[in-house]
Amino acid sequence: MTAIRWISNQELFASFGYARAIQAIGQLLESGFDPASDKQRTFVNFEHGQGLVMPSEIGDFAGLKFVTVAPENPKHNLDRIQGIYSLFDSKTLTPLAQCDGAALTLLRTASVTAAMLQKLKVAESPKLAIFGSGPQALAHILSVKAITSPSSIAIFARNHDSRTELIAGLSEQGIEAVAGSPEMLVAADLIVTATTARQPLFSLSEIRQTAVIAAVGSHEADAREVGSDVVAAAQLFVEELGASLREAGDVIMAIQDQVITEDALIEVRDLFGNSQAQSVDPTRIRFYKSTGMPWQDLAIFSQAYSHLN
Repeated sequence: MTAIRWISNQELFASFGYARAIQAIGQLLESGFDPASDKQRTFVNFEHGQGLVMPSEIGDFAGLKFVTVAPENPKHNLDRIQGIYSLFDSKTLTPLAQCDGAALTLLRTASVTAAMLQKLKVAESPKLAIFGSGPQALAHILSVKAITSPSSIAIFARNHDSRTELIAGLSEQGIEAVAGSPEMLVAADLIVTATTARQPLFSLSEIRQTAVIAAVGSHEADAREVGSDVVAAAQLFVEELGASLREAGDVIMAIQDQVITEDALIEVRDLFGNSQAQSVDPTRIRFYKSTGMPWQDLAIFSQAYSHLN
């Protein structure tokens, strides 16, 4: 068997990077790929957390990601999310390459968000509000900067130490960010929620009524970052209907609260390709809810593998 290529985090983020990852997502959707054809991920409960098995197959490649989520790990100075991604030749299922699964998840999640934001008529040079101060918050700031130039960046986080570290780290990269305030939230054109919150982070009255919101922090039916009042007022975009009805608590609980129906959900594939069947309404809140799907990892990592070899 030929040696399996290990692709480092440095190669993923620096040599391949956000711009190419965003392009990989857009190109696949524009080619007519239907996320509903993707394979479902499987959840495995362990004593101290959860495992996620995420398989996918597209064209010449198949992929399999196994990641673990251990909520208590940060108390022990360990990463909350860890894992491995493996890429295979789809015809022979020969292993081709591997990478850190948590790193790919960061790159994938933020790049998918950015690809969707490109279609949702975000204001030019938007005022950006980020909820969260962990790795996903940083990744989303960098992915947003790959597609636009935010006029301001406000960070909202319960952990003040972590927020301070994030702001300092961004400053070292030449990116100015500040601690968020209620005034900055209501002025924000673009809001990204990347937290472990299980209850809504803000109410409808606290945000601009034409803001674009991307909620990426949860993939559980009983957890949400955005409440039913906001969801009811928004134009709603989801990765894929079935996955959202299984895992997107922000959407599921709004349906349970009877403020929306399934018919309100627009699958993002309808924003790509020649048909562009769905029109985006810039006079309303546009809400994109992400749970993460296996095809996204494969679309990006297969392109990274091809680019780096």
